[in-house]
Amino acid sequence: MILTIDIGNTRAKYAVFDGERIISLSAFNPYSDDLKELIKKFPYIDRCIISSVGGKVAECREQLCDIETVILSGETPLPFKINYDKSQVGSDRLVAVAAAMVEKPRQNNLIIDIGTCITYDIITCDNEYHGGPISPGIKLRLKAMNDYTEKLPLIENQQLSVLSHQCENIICNSTKECLISGVINGIMYEIEGFIKRFSNIYEMLNVFIIGGDNIFFENKLKNCIFADANFTFKGLRYILNYQ
Repeated sequence: MILTIDIGNTRAKYAVFDGERIISLSAFNPYSDDLKELIKKFPYIDRCIISSVGGKVAECREQLCDIETVILSGETPLPFKINYDKSQVGSDRLVAVAAAMVEKPRQNNLIIDIGTCITYDIITCDNEYHGGPISPGIKLRLKAMNDYTEKLPLIENQQLSVLSHQCENIICNSTKECLISGVINGIMYEIEGFIKRFSNIYEMLNVFIIGGDNIFFENKLKNCIFADANFTFKGLRYILNYQ
């Protein structure tokens, strides 16, 4: 059995694999004993891989005891060539392209991760990785408009979930609607523009949409593959098995 751990900017998740099958998947608190309890439940876990952009690696390692553990970085042996500064590349980006290789091997894949930030990554049919643009995500844009203006309100998560359904309109009746419409539609047009530009460079391009905020775009972006919740863990498993 193997344990795959994904630590993002806002939450941490794990998945336990028995062969190719996920037998346990959950969010967890790195500062609690969640992983210790998991190891007790699945004592046959013998390998682990951790991808972290939010720190907390040491806290996880302490709970893993003697389990062989890979901390993913640009220096980790990978099943693709990196055309990027290895000291700067985020492990989340490496996992995303590995997962795309599992889903669509030997094809041109664009992975768009809509989370705290929005990242664009390319894995080519020749298994070469190229990093793309990084831009602010939904909540960063909303927070910036509140932080750097005197009167624009901060949109809370609950309000965002409710009002985002109305954001297809560019004619708005309140400031909050205007803010959400500007952010959601702005991101949508940004993504569509980048897809068009990447498609001019790479033929037969598959586009994956991943990340915690991809739900806001499911019915808006056409001809895209909206990845399931296991996408990242498939990439982690693929990289671990490559070691």
